[in-house]
Amino acid sequence: MKIRGWLLDVEGVLVADKRFQAVPGAPDFIRRLRAAHCPLRLITNNTTDNRSTLVCKLADAGFDFALHELHTCIAAAVNRLRQIGARRCLVLGNAALSGMFAEAGLQVVDDANVEAVVVGLDMGVTYERLALACQAVVRHDAALIALHRNRLFTDGTGRIVPSVGAIVAAIEYATRAEPTVIGKPSPAYFHQTLAELNTPPADVMVVSDDPLTDLVGAKKLGMRTAFVLSGKYDDPAILEAVEADLRPDITTARICDLLAADHVTV
Repeated sequence: MKIRGWLLDVEGVLVADKRFQAVPGAPDFIRRLRAAHCPLRLITNNTTDNRSTLVCKLADAGFDFALHELHTCIAAAVNRLRQIGARRCLVLGNAALSGMFAEAGLQVVDDANVEAVVVGLDMGVTYERLALACQAVVRHDAALIALHRNRLFTDGTGRIVPSVGAIVAAIEYATRAEPTVIGKPSPAYFHQTLAELNTPPADVMVVSDDPLTDLVGAKKLGMRTAFVLSGKYDDPAILEAVEADLRPDITTARICDLLAADHVTV
């Protein structure tokens, strides 16, 4: 399988979890792609760190990436809010996430009288915060913006814990509002990164530890997909939950196995 461009998830693929320790063989894999002059982009649904922080954390783990190679869902969300004319927002997430939207010129408030509710990873979410979000959507017709809908992630202690999708689902169920999903696996997110690679989808490999969202979305757009077992799902039996025609092309233990086992060529 000849691959001419790569879209790589970060957590679970290059680093094991939020401790940002490199997956064995992953730094060498990136060096091999560089040596072969293969274009690549990092695609991450991380909502707790800004781009500069992520690049620094990856550098500490042994990777050398430029800012322009990193695509997060935050910039896409800011653009979406501007498109719909939303300037006053309620953000469910950590202080860094609220700060990123504030730095982009949006008014971040703890109030139900807003034009948008933005949902990221909020590990301290309370019933009162959920109630505030529901009031914003129902009473003030606020747009519900989901930075992504991942079900699970691996936290800084190695535990499998609920991700953003669980919070979004609670608000969606309570309000019956349809969320706008910004990050993976939304087609708009993938189209933006594909445009930068300037490579036909059939020649692009997407590598992720999430076959239920990331890889299904990529497959629907005609890209090649590889599922690695170095992240939140370490048992390939999870693939039974995926429709047969949307299952990944390749399943490997780690990203380095993609080249080591000659599954693909670059």
